[in-house]
Amino acid sequence: MTTNIPTSPPPGWYPAPDGSSETWWWDGARWAHPQPQHQPEQRPDATNAIAKLAMATQVLLLVCIVMSVATIGVETFGIITIADYLNGDDTAVDRFDTYDQSTFVVSILSSLVLITTAVIWVIWQYRVAKQVTGRTRRSPGWHAGSWFVPIISLWFPYQNVSDLWRAVGRTRPSWQIIWWLLWVVSNYVIQLSGRIYLVAEDLETMRVAMWMSLAGEVLLLAAAPLAWLVIRGITRGILQRPSNPVPAFAGGLTITPS
Repeated sequence: MTTNIPTSPPPGWYPAPDGSSETWWWDGARWAHPQPQHQPEQRPDATNAIAKLAMATQVLLLVCIVMSVATIGVETFGIITIADYLNGDDTAVDRFDTYDQSTFVVSILSSLVLITTAVIWVIWQYRVAKQVTGRTRRSPGWHAGSWFVPIISLWFPYQNVSDLWRAVGRTRPSWQIIWWLLWVVSNYVIQLSGRIYLVAEDLETMRVAMWMSLAGEVLLLAAAPLAWLVIRGITRGILQRPSNPVPAFAGGLTITPS
């Protein structure tokens, strides 16, 4: 009887040896992937905190949806009011005060909700990134800070979220780029509408600002449910992630009797 020990498979991407849905790079001698001992221990208290932060962020995203709907309603009211006044309806003048008051209240509430949501999101993302240290291209600090740096904030956060999907053993969804474009464009349009409104000297310019604000809120309204799914998917991945993955050669050694 002889023992045949086959050679290792050629370099390439193979199913992860820890049993997850990831693919790891085999360089012909070893796995090109951070070793488990370098990974922070996944403690129940840490993952519970992440789950609570995720829940809070998801609830706040639902509130953001409500505020976007309210803003769309207020801007629609303003557009109709201007149209009526320009068409000769003098009674529309009284409705301008209603629009101004409504805009003030809704804008304050929307800003507070959006800021709170952003803060909780950043804390959540930082905590998740700490749980997968070494498996993302940037540090947990950059996962939080990249949202606030001009220019960098247009792309780094997207890459960081993509890294988190892979780090928790999940495939990045194809719609993530749609979510990100909706988020970036909606913010630009809403900010531009605010600038136009501040310098408006006639009703036509004000109406343009209202239309742009409405369009921006529609885009934001479309982005919010996708953001909700991002939170849910990554959080589920971190909660279901094995706490002590054991690396092993996927092919193993085969002993063939003859």
